[in-house]
Amino acid sequence: MEQFAANAAEVGWSFAAELPAEPSTGTPWRSAWQLAAGVFVALYQFPERQLAYLAVWSMLGREAAVHFLELPRVSLEFSGLDVWTDEELIGAVSAASDPGEHATALIRAGLGAPGEIAEPWVAAFFAAVEHHSEEVRAAGIEAIMHAGWPRFAELLRAMAKRDPSRSIRKLAKRSASILEARTPSAL
Repeated sequence: MEQFAANAAEVGWSFAAELPAEPSTGTPWRSAWQLAAGVFVALYQFPERQLAYLAVWSMLGREAAVHFLELPRVSLEFSGLDVWTDEELIGAVSAASDPGEHATALIRAGLGAPGEIAEPWVAAFFAAVEHHSEEVRAAGIEAIMHAGWPRFAELLRAMAKRDPSRSIRKLAKRSASILEARTPSAL
């Protein structure tokens, strides 16, 4: 990601912060740059999974951040990041040949999930929480949380009751609570 930092400097983004990874909590290595007044981009890196992603946020509101999320694909590729299409994200999940690869593909798919629930993701997430590998089931929960679809809280609640792993049950329960808190109340 040194190329990303060099390219960020080249295009005039001001370096804002760097925070080290905390592997014990699953916290990635993070760096942030200021794109414009009140608009920032953060680069998150999970070296153990060979995974990195960007997030844009703004103190000026969602519209200001969304403007920067719509950067052309070539700009992101210039920054040294791979850009994945929806088909590539979902295809990588089904093409994974071992649990580690499957887990990484699921997390990527969760990070790249559309704003609204879409069938290929639903199938991938449901299959993940039923997988024999604890690593894949944990990644399935992480992917669901990245997608942020509140309707998956019910699946996580069920998982919290029946998963064979105590740590997975606890993770599923916490994650379900978070998704339920995101669900707007019916009036």
